[in-house]
Amino acid sequence: MPDPADMPLRDRILDTARELMISDGYRNLSMRKIARRIGVSATSIYLHFDHKDHLLHSLMEEAIDRLNGKLEEAAGLSDDPAERLENVARAYIRFSLEHPYQYQIIYAVRSEEMSRYPREKFRRARRGYELLEEIIDEGTRQDLFDEDNPRIAAYSFWAQLHGLMSVVHSISF
Repeated sequence: MPDPADMPLRDRILDTARELMISDGYRNLSMRKIARRIGVSATSIYLHFDHKDHLLHSLMEEAIDRLNGKLEEAAGLSDDPAERLENVARAYIRFSLEHPYQYQIIYAVRSEEMSRYPREKFRRARRGYELLEEIIDEGTRQDLFDEDNPRIAAYSFWAQLHGLMSVVHSISF
């Protein structure tokens, strides 16, 4: 693992914010606290992030992009919809276990605590659901699955995965 002092400042800010967000929560996270932890002035952080919500949105976007990349990769390992669905579920679980802080950042902040996630970024955040919907729709068209509404099935599948991993994380932290 690289020495944190050798990392670009933006990466150090993100890593520290992620740790503090998980340990202290959104309300107790501050730019000054992050700055103190990494030994820079709060002004240095504002050169990279306009405000706390911008920083948190960046953390969320980074984690969502990484998770979606893993899901897309897993879906591409097979042409069979049932295998693709299983591969995606395994990738979701693996991501959650291997990157618990990134996983928790995706779901850690309640919307009433921070400004809305930017509309232009929301489409990327939904990619995981859309991928599941595509797989379920394909399986339904091939008569492998019996689903009247692939979108609802995708949301239900996602909710079950998230619920399972939330329980796992609640007992392991």
